[in-house]
Amino acid sequence: MFLLLSKLASVPRPIYFYLAASFFMGLANTIFDVVFNFYLAERGINEGDAGVIYAIATGAMAVAVIPLLFLSRYMSQRTLLIGASVLYAVPFAGLPFVSSVASASAVLSLILAGMLGLLSVGNAIAGSQVPQGSRTRLFSAFFISYLGAGVIGSALVSAVGGWLHTSDLEKYRFFLLLSFLAACLMLVLRLPSARTVEKQAAVAAQEESRAPVEKRNFVALFLAAGFLGASIALFFRFANVLFQQVYDIPVSDISLILGTDKIVSIVGAIFAPALVKRFSLRPSAALFGVLAVLGLLLQSLTVPLAVFIVLYLLRLLFNYCLMPLLDTVAMAGFAPARQMISIGMRQSSFYLGGAVAAAVYGHLLDGGQWQAALWISAGCALVGSLAMTMVRSSETAPRDEDEMEKKVLENA
Repeated sequence: MFLLLSKLASVPRPIYFYLAASFFMGLANTIFDVVFNFYLAERGINEGDAGVIYAIATGAMAVAVIPLLFLSRYMSQRTLLIGASVLYAVPFAGLPFVSSVASASAVLSLILAGMLGLLSVGNAIAGSQVPQGSRTRLFSAFFISYLGAGVIGSALVSAVGGWLHTSDLEKYRFFLLLSFLAACLMLVLRLPSARTVEKQAAVAAQEESRAPVEKRNFVALFLAAGFLGASIALFFRFANVLFQQVYDIPVSDISLILGTDKIVSIVGAIFAPALVKRFSLRPSAALFGVLAVLGLLLQSLTVPLAVFIVLYLLRLLFNYCLMPLLDTVAMAGFAPARQMISIGMRQSSFYLGGAVAAAVYGHLLDGGQWQAALWISAGCALVGSLAMTMVRSSETAPRDEDEMEKKVLENA
């Protein structure tokens, strides 16, 4: 017990605030996600118009990295993180009042742009607080906090929704305001998490010599994030459609299946650091990628429903094994001065790849070509995981890093 407490005490305090803020960001996102489509329907916005809203907002998120990179030349990381927190949290207040495609698109675009800033700058600041070998554990802890909040948020909406005896519109407005409150708590917790680490002179002197390696790493990272985002978009956006087309089962049964996804995803995030500790980063990325490809190819065959469900859950598990590795790669391959750029590009490429792939999957599924959608997803997973293994570390690990790891973030 004393050893555990000493390990917890050795974790830098900003990391705890970072993880707590990530929890409330996940809570805000989940509560909003669960009810927003229903709210739009109550305001007379149909599914087609809702698709336009999400397309515009996702596009805004993908391109938000451009002003972020420009501003990073003139502002400190702390200032950027606080600004992104405000940009993310404040527009939540407008969600219960949007009544048109234009207003909903504008508000949601601001939220997602702020979210990209939080993921980019927040992860860069948090990653700089810990040794290189501890970053996979850090980013795994982020996904555990974020996804754990999703489980709690879904249960909260389900439980509280049954107690509220108001009109559907007022009920949805209540939950959207609740998501705004969670976003405000996230904003408060971001302030103490925005502590940056001063760059040592020796490290700064080495940065220019890393340019040739980094150019290749930027290309590999862009491809890895884009193709991995394209692969998982099939299940993020169309899992319910897949189940209905392949097996023609009721929506209630599909909802029950999909309800387990976040729990399985948390298991994947927990599992990633253990495998990296045993096999190192690149072999682990290749292994998870190959397993994802095999599972997707098996799903394209005529298999029993139970097998398809197991393979679906395994796909989510492998995805959240890969995500902490991808975030680790996004830092390890670049000098500290460019890590915020690399992380921002990782986030932007991931969502951009998912947006493009979603259009392709939607077209295929409209024609009943669910097997082709699975094959494309498998191909994207293969390319993405292989591209990740091409990113080479540009950081020179200190000789005493093992000693540092014993002291910092053993439990994050």
